[in-house]
Amino acid sequence: MPEPVPFPESLSTPRLLLRVPTAADGPLMAAVVNANLEHLRPWMPWAQQPRTPEQQSESMARAHDRFLQGEDLMYLMLKGGQLIGSCGLHRIDWSVPAGDIGYWLDSRHLGHGYVTEMAAALTDLALTPAQRGGLGFERLEIRCDPRNHKSAAVPKRLGYELEARLKRNARDAQHPEQLRDTLVFAKWPPEK
Repeated sequence: MPEPVPFPESLSTPRLLLRVPTAADGPLMAAVVNANLEHLRPWMPWAQQPRTPEQQSESMARAHDRFLQGEDLMYLMLKGGQLIGSCGLHRIDWSVPAGDIGYWLDSRHLGHGYVTEMAAALTDLALTPAQRGGLGFERLEIRCDPRNHKSAAVPKRLGYELEARLKRNARDAQHPEQLRDTLVFAKWPPEK
């Protein structure tokens, strides 16, 4: 099994800074999440109830620990020092290695290409070989609810292939008694 490679605690794109969260980010993250609950509720099971700063600080501390262990690489998305969302490489399987990109954006910043810019940076990091400074993933996915058209547009813009529509494979975020489908987009490194 390949060993996890060191991963950057921050990444810069032309307009964004992606950095690992700490417990100190909890109050700000709680404020941004709470301001976006209506926007996030249809898609994110964790966004059904308001978060307290203390709850979010605990969550950020756990995310930081998982990052350091290489289990889940969560980043905060900042534009000009302002928190505008979160993203990361999740469901990492270092035995392949593979994982998927997840993201959400403050609704006040939609329509400016920030998610595509971030996803391009994470795609590059993940699929670049370890000997060239990347993580050396052999497979990278972006998964989303088929009803989330904006989210599904991101992998299409980045050249991901729609690999599957998983039927009734997940609980609906707002109505957990109902099942929903999941689109699975995938991308691989160039053939060697």
